[in-house]
Amino acid sequence: MQYVYPTSPLQYLAAVVGGLLFGVAVIAKRLSTPKSVGATSARSGLSIVGITIQGASFLIAAAAPVEFSPDHFGKSLILAVVVLCLGVAGALLFHRSAKALGDNWSLIARTRSEHELVRNGPFARMRHPIYLSMLLLLAALGLGLGHVWGLIAAVPVFLLGTIIRIREEERLLHQQFGEEYARYASETPAFIPRLRP
Repeated sequence: MQYVYPTSPLQYLAAVVGGLLFGVAVIAKRLSTPKSVGATSARSGLSIVGITIQGASFLIAAAAPVEFSPDHFGKSLILAVVVLCLGVAGALLFHRSAKALGDNWSLIARTRSEHELVRNGPFARMRHPIYLSMLLLLAALGLGLGHVWGLIAAVPVFLLGTIIRIREEERLLHQQFGEEYARYASETPAFIPRLRP
């Protein structure tokens, strides 16, 4: 069974551009979020386990060698556009989600004493849009690098880490907002966006 499929320089470049855009969005949000905004009322150490597992999924998708093959320009252009669209969509979704969260955004699951329940922007259609943005980036990397089987192996690992993080975040949000969050959770899907307004 072939584990690495030849990719084109265009696909590779599209994956790199998508990854860089996502990285810039994350760094910009990290730098623009004050470290001492309000007192932390609750924090989850278990969310670090979820973050580590999600990180491992990106290693699985990207770690194999990259093989370049001269391909038909049309085919590689189409695949490069798909890869670029996935990467850009992931970066934009992260940016819009992090902007909607404002000072509530944090890498590790936590709530603050003045935490707000955000239901606008992407959060109007799903409770955890940042994880969907990360999945889009994972797909862009796997396809752009020609690591189809690595991507197939990485997705369940990513979903495991995501489930851990979602459970921890929702536990903290239930503690903070009680019935208000339960109502939001019952009306809004966790990970796959609601398509109807």
